[in-house]
Amino acid sequence: MSPSWVGTLITFQVTFTELFIAATVVAAAAYKFGWRSVALGSALGATGVAILAAVLQVAAYGIALHWLDWISALLLLGFGAYLVYEFISGFRETNDIAPVGTGWALPLNAGGIGVAAWALAAEGLEILVVWLGVSLRDGPATATLGVGLGLVVIAMLGIVLRGIGVFRRIPPYVLDGVAAVAVTAYGLYFLYEAFAAGGA
Repeated sequence: MSPSWVGTLITFQVTFTELFIAATVVAAAAYKFGWRSVALGSALGATGVAILAAVLQVAAYGIALHWLDWISALLLLGFGAYLVYEFISGFRETNDIAPVGTGWALPLNAGGIGVAAWALAAEGLEILVVWLGVSLRDGPATATLGVGLGLVVIAMLGIVLRGIGVFRRIPPYVLDGVAAVAVTAYGLYFLYEAFAAGGA
């Protein structure tokens, strides 16, 4: 199955949005707890989400194929509604996480590992919902390509622009709002496909 570029775009956009939000936490934590702890915690959080993704995908493919459109649609529409909530909440109240201290070179510590692992796991689970929804309908290659592109763009953005605090200049709720529109639209498309297949 060749990649669907619409599905790739959706997973890219959600990955970029959620990792951007995670990066605001990780960037602040790196200066408070040290980069070593944050790097280890990030790796642990991301690994946990990746393992969960593999397990859920195997379980989902055990379901009859005609249900996959419905599952995909419900996952994407549900997450789209959640992103709308995040947008409205963020618009009303800005969550500003300021770096505390200058502990960039601190040795490994539980605080830094925990904060980074939580940030990557929390945002990673949101990426997982959309990845699974797209993967079940368009194939894992499409969903994984979008996630991979999102990872690359965030990494490049962080490397190139780390000195100007880019992750603190764009309110995350703005990206949530854009992602909400795209995810909801794709969910509606899957819902249409599910109804069409049911009537065939």
